[in-house]
Amino acid sequence: MKRSIALALGMFVAALTATPVDASLPTPASGGTWAPNQRVEYRWRDGSEPPAWAKPVMNAAAADSNATRKAKAAIFSYDADGPARLAYTDDMPTNYAIGYAVRNIPDSFLIRIRPHGAQLDWGTLRWCQFYNDPPNGCYDLEMVTLHEFGHIQTLGHVDEAAIDIYTDSIMHGSGVHSKAKLGWNQHEFGRCDVARLQIRYEPLTTSTPISTCLDLPTELSLTPGTSSIAYGTSVTLTAKLKIDADASYPNLAGDLLSGRDVSLQRRATGSTAWTTIGDMSAVAGDPGRYVKTMTLTSTYDWRAVFSAPNDEGLRNATSAVSRLSVTYGCTPTAVRRNVSLYETC
Repeated sequence: MKRSIALALGMFVAALTATPVDASLPTPASGGTWAPNQRVEYRWRDGSEPPAWAKPVMNAAAADSNATRKAKAAIFSYDADGPARLAYTDDMPTNYAIGYAVRNIPDSFLIRIRPHGAQLDWGTLRWCQFYNDPPNGCYDLEMVTLHEFGHIQTLGHVDEAAIDIYTDSIMHGSGVHSKAKLGWNQHEFGRCDVARLQIRYEPLTTSTPISTCLDLPTELSLTPGTSSIAYGTSVTLTAKLKIDADASYPNLAGDLLSGRDVSLQRRATGSTAWTTIGDMSAVAGDPGRYVKTMTLTSTYDWRAVFSAPNDEGLRNATSAVSRLSVTYGCTPTAVRRNVSLYETC
């Protein structure tokens, strides 16, 4: 069922102050979603076309959304016959909002941007891109338009107390930063915006980094392929890495993880010390699979280890232990006490 949802970007003269917390939370979101990677074309609304200086800036915001979504969210592009519309207009339901978005999923949307020089309750709106040398106190049109595209992607306004720093989100509902405050010209979704897009749409690919605004458990398995092998024979050990099937978000639970660093470790039987043998190689065309081939001459216990990188919202994982026994092609036929017996197999 198609629903229309409207959201406004407001602004107050005094910015709100965020209360620092230990960890940011994913940006709120609501309503239905676009189909995975759905292409949505937009045009300028008749009678409300932006001036020549503003058109490339607003188009750049659509490109920013496409480039930084890191999820299978909608893809936006300009088309003169597109069903969605962008408008440069004073036609808004309040006299404080500088942007306003209405989404009509799955068909279209309308974004309205207030014109430069508009007189609002809090003062005069000045867009930085209007100037050759933008003054402090102006607002970045590309950033604000990207914010509105965030609403079209189903993102809501962030709770200022739920983020660590301003740039964790571009979806501030009030206290929007002007030049030259932190984040005034941010042209990409914040990490907590990306987190919510990944929760709602899934990551773009299995190798797309998981936002650090998330903290997801992972699951790692190791399959030797056999429990025993002849002395001096090669064997390939296979590991599989994925987000834990019990992770909190259904669209992420069980997703395979490609392009990560997975290492292989061994220990001698009866020992507690593990030795890292080397990295396992990712298998092209087989997401989440990592392999390492070795020639074995002794029996060892084996395990795979995933050490989560600092730039992803994933947890470490270690596989269960697998013992791979090495057998010999011959055995001594006689044993005599106090006499060494040498036999070549």
